[in-house]
Amino acid sequence: MTYPSQAEEALRQVTRDERVRAGLTYAVQRLTDRRSHHVMTDVARLAIAQRYATDTLGWTDVADELIRDLLTVMPEITRDITRGEYAVIIQPTAGAHR
Repeated sequence: MTYPSQAEEALRQVTRDERVRAGLTYAVQRLTDRRSHHVMTDVARLAIAQRYATDTLGWTDVADELIRDLLTVMPEITRDITRGEYAVIIQPTAGAHR
């Protein structure tokens, strides 16, 4: 079994964080630009994460990892909320996720 060096792991993590940040930025734009007044659902949350990951990385293990990472930082829907309101909630996370 091969173990990455600390430098390789650090580089991988930066790239991973950049992908998450880009995915969150995509989600904010999509939620704001498309039907922002419609109800946000957990299915829409999953769909946005999956769409971004697979459009960017294809159907790969890295895309699966990105979907999991995005869903970890995108809060679950626990109350009635619009897509636009949800975008406002996750927007700070897009810039702060490092």
